[in-house]
Amino acid sequence: MKRILLALALTVANGFIIPTQVKMEGIERRKTKCEMSWQPNEDYNTFGKREVLTDFERSAREAGATDRKVTIRKPLGLVLDEKPGGDVYVKEIVKGGNADAVGGIKEGDIVAMCSATFGGDMWSTRGVGLSRVVRAIEVRSGNSVSLVVQSKAEQKNFLSGIFNQEKAADREKKIEQAAAKRQELEEEIKAERKEAAKGWFGLF
Repeated sequence: MKRILLALALTVANGFIIPTQVKMEGIERRKTKCEMSWQPNEDYNTFGKREVLTDFERSAREAGATDRKVTIRKPLGLVLDEKPGGDVYVKEIVKGGNADAVGGIKEGDIVAMCSATFGGDMWSTRGVGLSRVVRAIEVRSGNSVSLVVQSKAEQKNFLSGIFNQEKAADREKKIEQAAAKRQELEEEIKAERKEAAKGWFGLF
């Protein structure tokens, strides 16, 4: 914690800290196949940071009327961490920070969407991993960033919405299957990381 606070003091002018890979007793955090599948193509990452987000910006859209959207000035005052499978969640809300002042976000919320580089469009952050969410916040034009966050209950409703054209019985069955597959993936990742270092996180 002291190391994180020292890093924050050294980079306060920039308004964020870029997370670095954590090493514990010589063991590096290993990337899962799921995380690596979202890494940017090196051929499209040589002309600046904006190129990293191109694939997401192509599918950018506005947040829905029922989405819990919060707009926060930089620095956000949030500690974000990554779940197995690549979802990013709010690990901690810094007391007295901008997110704390604005409200609307709770610890444990999943970051479902983030502002595109310009304008009011949003891009999905589901399963993309912490580093890409950090980059999105970093390259966002202007002094504020909008996030769509979801609680566990809201996330369940989102999954239900995916199957809203299915029959009620089929929809419930698919939700259960999706949840079971996600749990299976999380267990596999936990097993792979059993001997690895703890996950790294970023403070913005």
